Amino acid sequence: MSDTASPGYTRAVQREGKVPVVTKIFQGVGGIANSHKDFAFNTFLLLFYSQIMGLPASLVSIAIAAAVIIDAISDPVVGSISDNFKSKLGRRHPFMFAAALPFGVSLYLLFDPPGWLTGYALLAWMFVFVVLARTTWTFLAIPWHALAAEFSNDYVERTSIITYRYMVGWVGGVIFYLFTWNYLFPNTEAYPAGQLNPENYPLFAVIVGSLVVVWIFLSTFGTRNQVPYLLQPTEPTPPFSFGRALNDVRMALQSANLKRLFFLFLLFSGLAGVGGVFDIYMNTYFWGLTPDELRWFVLLGLGAILSFITVPLLQRKFDKQFLLQYFLGTYMVLAILKVSLRFLDILPPNGEPALLYFLVCHGIVGTYLLTTCGIVVGSLMADLIDEQELETHKRQEGVFSSAIGFATKATSSFGIVIGGFILDFFVVFPRQAGLDAVDADTLFRLGFADGIAIPLLFMIPIYLMSQITMTRERLAEVQRTLEQRRGFK
Repeated sequence: MSDTASPGYTRAVQREGKVPVVTKIFQGVGGIANSHKDFAFNTFLLLFYSQIMGLPASLVSIAIAAAVIIDAISDPVVGSISDNFKSKLGRRHPFMFAAALPFGVSLYLLFDPPGWLTGYALLAWMFVFVVLARTTWTFLAIPWHALAAEFSNDYVERTSIITYRYMVGWVGGVIFYLFTWNYLFPNTEAYPAGQLNPENYPLFAVIVGSLVVVWIFLSTFGTRNQVPYLLQPTEPTPPFSFGRALNDVRMALQSANLKRLFFLFLLFSGLAGVGGVFDIYMNTYFWGLTPDELRWFVLLGLGAILSFITVPLLQRKFDKQFLLQYFLGTYMVLAILKVSLRFLDILPPNGEPALLYFLVCHGIVGTYLLTTCGIVVGSLMADLIDEQELETHKRQEGVFSSAIGFATKATSSFGIVIGGFILDFFVVFPRQAGLDAVDADTLFRLGFADGIAIPLLFMIPIYLMSQITMTRERLAEVQRTLEQRRGFK
């Protein structure tokens, strides 16, 4: 049975009933690779090249940011190619198959550079393989995100699909987190903080590079049977050109709500980029956490589990933009509270079990809030694609994802640069510093920047969320109009 889904697009088979649970799980397996990649980049990359390899944090952050900008430019290109691609494997799967192995190899080489490299040669090595890793990930991530938006038109099921994606990614990420701190970065007498031991990184590189390839192939194979239910262009598409890619992005940004979401991501990602620079420094030096203690942060997964349970209930009662405002606002307040309590000498000193209990509980709540925001944003993006089709007569799941990806990468790279410069010139953090080599004034500046100044700026994206007009009622109206346009009763 075939139907025309919209002008210029068709499905080979019209879906009857819900998206199979097994499909949601396989789609979510791609989230495990995403969690491994984020863990490697956000936790270890800057620390490895500055504290282990001895490069200045500001230079490392500039190199990372430049690589991210190059990667960001590839996003609209991949989005445009993917949206207009036509094959027996659909619009998305060929790119995911092709990019899996190059991504894994690039990630491995990034964390296991040749031992004879030093100085600018080492910096160049890092830059090249950050570019390669991020660009090959783009060829995976843009189609992967677009698939989630294509699987269903249902307001509630879209949230279910994103929930499975987060849930599976979280489970895989938690297992890898435990494995990493227990076996790959154990603390020793010479290195009480195992993440500062250079001998631990080659094995980490092999394992993380291999696992991401496995998860990507599994996700791609596991969802390929859904290709007949997905949209494909009915007409031959013209050869790719950068002009067409720019026109596709310009068309997508005709949606007022997408513009708001785009600028929201610009600001949020910039702030997250700055904060991400400080995470491992805060855990290692400010809070004095060892790998034995960091293992307990696996319990943050309880916050994600709570989110998976409550999001379907919450989104039945509240519109998505309201949930985003409320949850991100609460997260901002809690982030400021954590460091403020330390400055007021209310929290126990480092090394006390009570401090670890507090940090873990605080992290569980924060994880619940941010996971809920992530799920709701993913579901909201699918709703905005329907609105954009109504306004432009074209579906652009890939370009939608690429526009958000560009916003995220471009501004997070700027945030990484700012974070690196803050470390070098405001915090004045010493390089290759042991746990006892950082004075109290330096730690105060680190805590103030990460725990007070940056969270306060979250008020701006919270305001932008309040301006998004896509409600449950608006989506129903959009989909009714689209059905009438397509000739369905």
